[in-house]
Amino acid sequence: MNDKVVNSLLIQKDVHTEKAYEMDNFDPKTQVGNYSYTSSRVMKHVYNKYQVQGKPKVFGYYTDWSQYDGRLDNKFDKGDRGAGYDLANLSPTAFDKIIFGFIGILGDQGEKKNAINAAASQQNKNKFEPLFLDPWGDFQSYRNCDQPEDWRPIDIATVTQEDTKGILGGLRDFQQKAKKLGHELALSMSIGGWTMSNIFHELAASSQSRKIFALGVVKLFKQFPMFSEIDIDWEYPNDKGNENPFGPEDGDNYVVLIKELREQLDSAGRSDVKISIAAAAVVTKIAHSKIKELLAVGLYGINLMTYDFFGTPWALELNHHTNLMPKEPEGDSVDTVINYLIAQGIPSERINIGYAGYSRNAKNAEIESFSPLKGLYDTQKTPTTGTLESGSTVWADILYNYLDLEEQCGRNGFNVYTDQIADADYLYSPESKLFLSIDTPRTVKAKGEYVVKHNLGAIFTWTIDQDNGLLVNAAREGMGCKIETQVIDMKPFYFEGINVDAKNGKDDPDQTDETEKTNHAPKGHIALRVTSGSVVQLSAQASSDEDGDKLSYQWTLPAGIVSADTKADVIEIKAPEVSAATDFSFELVVKDAKGAAAEKQYFVLTVVKSQNVKPDPTPKDYPAWVVSGHIYSKGDKVIYAGVKYICINPHTSNSGWIPGVAITLWNETV
Repeated sequence: MNDKVVNSLLIQKDVHTEKAYEMDNFDPKTQVGNYSYTSSRVMKHVYNKYQVQGKPKVFGYYTDWSQYDGRLDNKFDKGDRGAGYDLANLSPTAFDKIIFGFIGILGDQGEKKNAINAAASQQNKNKFEPLFLDPWGDFQSYRNCDQPEDWRPIDIATVTQEDTKGILGGLRDFQQKAKKLGHELALSMSIGGWTMSNIFHELAASSQSRKIFALGVVKLFKQFPMFSEIDIDWEYPNDKGNENPFGPEDGDNYVVLIKELREQLDSAGRSDVKISIAAAAVVTKIAHSKIKELLAVGLYGINLMTYDFFGTPWALELNHHTNLMPKEPEGDSVDTVINYLIAQGIPSERINIGYAGYSRNAKNAEIESFSPLKGLYDTQKTPTTGTLESGSTVWADILYNYLDLEEQCGRNGFNVYTDQIADADYLYSPESKLFLSIDTPRTVKAKGEYVVKHNLGAIFTWTIDQDNGLLVNAAREGMGCKIETQVIDMKPFYFEGINVDAKNGKDDPDQTDETEKTNHAPKGHIALRVTSGSVVQLSAQASSDEDGDKLSYQWTLPAGIVSADTKADVIEIKAPEVSAATDFSFELVVKDAKGAAAEKQYFVLTVVKSQNVKPDPTPKDYPAWVVSGHIYSKGDKVIYAGVKYICINPHTSNSGWIPGVAITLWNETV
């Protein structure tokens, strides 16, 4: 790792991170259950400056807890470790808006109950009033907040925008830095969130509690007039979320809550304040929020949380957590929820989509198909490797241990894959079986392009403090912003995975095998043999080993293609029927008798529609299923693997929507 760090433009060594690795015996190549404690300090910051006039906005959430890392004070207990993100590393022109998170509400009985009660006692709050959750980090700290180190006392009960330190003082000064650079930076505050939505059901249900809350919000704007927006993050109306109370009346009550909040802000002379909500991006959940009615009573923007579509251990099978397109009809995706809202008559310019600065992981993953992604994983409720928590790895950790953007490959045995159906990237180690669903510069750029194409309002990130500039740069470039000042050339980072571009199919140069000192690894080779008709042979017989060892073979086949023996030196397959040129990616691993493996071999077979097939004057009632590019209408009949099927939903075929597997598209018939 450290040899790469020396010349890297994106990562650097952090002694506290390395010490934690040593203490924990953490090895990203093999770990699937232990946590990584990688700090944000391993990132080099590479924010380009762009011309943003006339373009959609880019904003993000900024967490007050990201400032902490006890290792800076030589505290290495796992509970003391943190990201240690320094606000001073953020470019004042990178974002158009920063949403501070999170503000709690007194009376919440969820997992943050004790912290809320403690903070409320210092801020003299009453039930249903909003409050800052971390008085030290929000008002008093200085490290990583870009504030001077001093010990002047701060009265928590009466603190103002002028005298605050902490992250609020840092944001105050940060906004002024942006202004001096000619950049308009809005500040918003987010109330609620996943861990503090327990009280919304009760709060929204009565006029008295709604009034207390709305007046409390007005107080916050008077206390900190630098804020010009507010973000309500109720997760979720008429849904339990994090084991919260809920009911069918939540949607109507939500509308009244936003209406009365708008009225109180207007009465206080803050008609300039914009109200947004963080909303579920799953159609069945967002339907309860009554978005159209919310817009009618004063809502300005909808921040769709287009991430966390997948997670461990609750997801039934492998999936993407922040994909742009659905990998099966009606599946969760950015496009699915956008189409739903547009069909409901929601103005597109009020809709904002999100990208993720973190992954969702799965262990013991077995991938059946790379594109569209299909596979299973270990759903037991045991820890999965992540950064500081189970099953989620932040961008700094991804760059440092799993993804080498500069070499366009994975690290430590991981490969980069692209699901072209879902327009999503992911990382996977065939050795450790750990899977990471991620956003990359390529996928974020694609989301930026989508914003422009569909006339959306903005793109945003969870979270700003997880990025080093690569992802926000990609968002700007996706929306067509021209570079004003370049720190990093982004073009090399917009690559697709090895299953799409076989030339990228190479192992991480960091990987070594201890047996290489005494044993030579074999050399793999794939040869293509085409027999009569559509029968194809892939041969590994030209593979060799300097020691003369007996070799073993393991082929990985794309979805829709089968072979009698995937461990033979020569496999025979039948090229599937297609209506347009289609690529199928094959993978070969060759090992010798001592277990030493050759560099993986990849071969892309392009199958094209035959031009020499004579039309059948009497077509069969059940023609063979066409694996890719064929338009099927409801009622169309096919035969696949000897079984007859009838189409129940119109679609264009691809190698992942196989009859008998894609049950929403095909029904077996007789």
